[in-house]
Amino acid sequence: MKTLNRLFVLLFVIVMLFFVTACAQNGTTVESSGQNDNSSNSSKYAQGVTDDEIIVGNSAPQTGPVADYDNVRKGMQAYFNHLNENGGINGREITLIAYDDEYQPSKTLQNMQRLIEEDKVFSLLGALGTANINASQSLLEESGVPVVGLATGANKFVEPPIPTFFATTFNYKIETNMMVHYTADKLDAKKVVLLYQNDDFGIDNLTYAKEALEEFPEIEIAEEIPFLASDVDFSSHTQKIIDADPDVILMFSTPSPAAHLRKEMYNRNLTEIPFFVNSNGGADMHQFEVAGEEVWEGIITTKYTAVDKSEVVDYDLYVERMKKDFSESDLGFLSEQGWSMAKIFAEGVKRSGDELTWENFLSQMNTFENWEETFYPSITYTPEHRYGNTTLFIVEAIDGNHSLLQRMHYDIETEKVTYE
Repeated sequence: MKTLNRLFVLLFVIVMLFFVTACAQNGTTVESSGQNDNSSNSSKYAQGVTDDEIIVGNSAPQTGPVADYDNVRKGMQAYFNHLNENGGINGREITLIAYDDEYQPSKTLQNMQRLIEEDKVFSLLGALGTANINASQSLLEESGVPVVGLATGANKFVEPPIPTFFATTFNYKIETNMMVHYTADKLDAKKVVLLYQNDDFGIDNLTYAKEALEEFPEIEIAEEIPFLASDVDFSSHTQKIIDADPDVILMFSTPSPAAHLRKEMYNRNLTEIPFFVNSNGGADMHQFEVAGEEVWEGIITTKYTAVDKSEVVDYDLYVERMKKDFSESDLGFLSEQGWSMAKIFAEGVKRSGDELTWENFLSQMNTFENWEETFYPSITYTPEHRYGNTTLFIVEAIDGNHSLLQRMHYDIETEKVTYE
């Protein structure tokens, strides 16, 4: 009888083992109630979140032709260092994992896959570059990972809004529209030259500029001149400008080409022609050093971080942390953006409380309404509106600093540009 009982128990165990194995092979989850199993409270946490840590990721240039953009990462890291030294958010420290993509879309895609699938990040911050985001857009959308501080102003990423994307870089279509309006209304231009970076970013801006100029038929486009982000010799470009004889030069660029073109123009005594460059190419204070203060003097650029630093609630802290963690030379437009992106993300986490699921975090991000705690004039996000900020400054480079010429605003309801 005992032998029979033992056989019965053994048979029962074998059957149960077979059942569990079959469940595993068919993908059935046993006793799992959350998005991950990072903690005992996994039902409230997405991937990348534990009781004492939140992991976030970044893929952007750290080397290569636009290595200046690494200052965005430095700004984020400086803010997170401050945050972590002061207890983090609800006891959780923020860990930033950052990979260099050298501004190459294929590397961006590889980095994004690694961050999402291997590092298991909760969110991606400061994803940078129009072509780079184009290359990884499908992956980003399908993964469901929140993308905060989208560092491209390409219109396709906000119109229509993508549920997981939150932009901070000023929308290129709106920015270019404002540049054209200012050129017509304030610079009284009748003939312009358009210089554009020959990639997705630059071609988008060229398209937006030509569309905006249709509103001003009295303005002639004398020449359209392409260049590469890696170009350093702008002698032929400058000769084309001379031949075109424009009233205003409009340039859509990353920092290095803008500085090199200005040097060539300075060497040929052409600095009297108004030189108007978009924020990506002209707004960072580092340009005074790259081009030379005297060379950069007089350029006009757009800017969407505060011109008057007294308006920034924690400007002194930003300066202190950047000097402590990196260097004084890293202060400026790019690191200001990184600092601001990190603050926006942190605020979204705070609003989420302890329910750090993607669903709740995205919901809380949509509650930002004219939030003024960063270098940006204000931040607003709704399910229908992901621009972030629609106020822009026009500034002129004078004596190694930016002097405010005009504040402009775009009303997303009326789609009208106004001067303030």
